[in-house]
Amino acid sequence: MPVSPTSTSMIQRIQSLFLVIAAAAALLMLFFPVADFFSGTELGNYKLVATGLKCMDPNPKFHTSSWFGFPLLALVSVSIILPVLILGLYKNRGLQIRLLAFNILITIVLIIVVLMYYMSSVQKLTGIQPSYQFGAFCPLISLIFLVLANRFIRKDENLVKSADRLR
Repeated sequence: MPVSPTSTSMIQRIQSLFLVIAAAAALLMLFFPVADFFSGTELGNYKLVATGLKCMDPNPKFHTSSWFGFPLLALVSVSIILPVLILGLYKNRGLQIRLLAFNILITIVLIIVVLMYYMSSVQKLTGIQPSYQFGAFCPLISLIFLVLANRFIRKDENLVKSADRLR
């Protein structure tokens, strides 16, 4: 007897794995630098991380304000929490799909903020070209797995709707 998508738990579905990988990729952004700005001259050595811009020199040429990393940290935090929340809502696929669409939007905003705004701001401030690190690719990895999870959740929803039409 085949098992319907409504009777299996979310933990046994492939989209659960995709959501866990998406949350893990966003979490890794907290531990890996996004970019290094290194110059052998007096300009200094800076590292962009999810919590902001860190200067590796004892006497920095400029100081960033404390709010510089707050929007970035907030977006990363939402990108970590939402997939875990979505994972627990397996009985309500409609809400899952809406929250997943919001998470995809947040991740796209995170990519734009990190790769466009922060990188260009730091580059203008320091005059140093960024060297992208693993943290810059974490939102892209998260986005790919969020889109895959969305695809499989929608597939399950369509399967349930088609089974209800046959009754």
